[in-house]
Amino acid sequence: MWQKESGIILSSVRHNDKSCVVRIFTEGHGCVSYIFFLSQSGKGTARNTLLQPLTQIEFQGQNVPTANLQHMREAKNAYPYADIPFNPVKSTIALFLGEFLSYALAGESENRLLYRFVSASLEWLDSAGSVSNFHISFMLQVASYLGICPNADEYLPGYWLDLTGGSFTAAMPNHSNAVSPEVAYKLYLVMQQDYQGAETVPLTRTERSSLLAALSDWYRLHVPGFPTLKSLDVLQAIFDWTEP
Repeated sequence: MWQKESGIILSSVRHNDKSCVVRIFTEGHGCVSYIFFLSQSGKGTARNTLLQPLTQIEFQGQNVPTANLQHMREAKNAYPYADIPFNPVKSTIALFLGEFLSYALAGESENRLLYRFVSASLEWLDSAGSVSNFHISFMLQVASYLGICPNADEYLPGYWLDLTGGSFTAAMPNHSNAVSPEVAYKLYLVMQQDYQGAETVPLTRTERSSLLAALSDWYRLHVPGFPTLKSLDVLQAIFDWTEP
């Protein structure tokens, strides 16, 4: 039975000349893979732009519990972005977060609160002026929704972040999966803020790179199957290019 569904495009892989397999974080069913038929006409090329990472769509979907690949039809843009597609920094952040969410939410079933958070976050990204720390704040807040965020209440100045144990500690952990007190402090500052507040946290390019590396390791250690993100280098490069 066809049902109206809302979703956020995470990734797409070309299946053949006429179709793609699209991974979508849906409001009603969590992460689902659909077959998406590409438009072959010039007039229909706008339909194919729906495959851009983190595009928010509405569509009719079939969800058969026994099927690995579901069918969809009548897809349309639910929230046309005004800036993300044309801003190199924001579009690169979207590319990175699309890959990040593909793995962070891989096993996620229906989670309407998380879906609404991601949707509202992307709308904020589209309209905001400064977004240098957005992706760091976003990764931390997603971790909170997934129940794997470090407890900021445990933090004290000079503490380390034990990535394996998942907590702030007074002593240096006896393994390499740890974040220095200097980087842990910056992470703590971002954790105290919303997106707008996170932009006021002073971070150098080196510090931002260290925080991204720490958060990537955090997810790798706490989310099964989470890999080294290929788009991380692209994200680092765009900030190296745009920032003094």
